[in-house]
Order: sequence, then C-alpha cells, then structure tokens
Amino acid sequence: MASINMSIRTDSELKAQAEQVLSQLGMNMTGTINMFLQQIVRDRAVPLSLSLSSEQSLYADLLRARVDRDHGVEYLPADSVLERMERAIEGADGDA
Repeated sequence: MASINMSIRTDSELKAQAEQVLSQLGMNMTGTINMFLQQIVRDRAVPLSLSLSSEQSLYADLLRARVDRDHGVEYLPADSVLERMERAIEGADGDA
C-alpha cells in the first residue's frame, strides 16, 4: 500500500500536549492518527463521543438504562457479578 504525506493545522500547544500523552502511552502521533483512520474505515463511523458536558452523557446513559429496563433487560449488582465470576473460576480450577 502506498503511503502519502498529510498536512493538518492545529494549535501548537494542543499538539505538544497530545504528543506528551501519547509518549507516556508508548505511542506517536502518526501511529495514533493511522489507528484513528483505520477505525473510521472499519466501523464506518467517527469513533468519538461528542457531548457538551459529562452531565449530558450521564443523563443519556440513565435514559438508555431506563429504556432497557422497560424492555425487560435486568441488571445485576456488581457484587453479584463478581461473586458469580469467582464461583466460575473456582469451578474451572476444580476441573483442571
């Protein structure tokens, strides 16, 4: 596959801050942009959650949970899920 150079304009401080975060993750800007583009192609969507505030995101999550409950989806408390996982692991260890 042939490679091309792309040019984009962005704020220099924003770029420096992003490069610092990426560096801490062992990544670089080119690789990250390529992953972003590959995900766009794979999912045929832009992989961003756009929101004006986290409150709106929380509200949307609560509305979605209410709709799920209205349609019969039942959620388990986290403690119950962890207990079931521990029992499953213990059962798997006994089978080995």
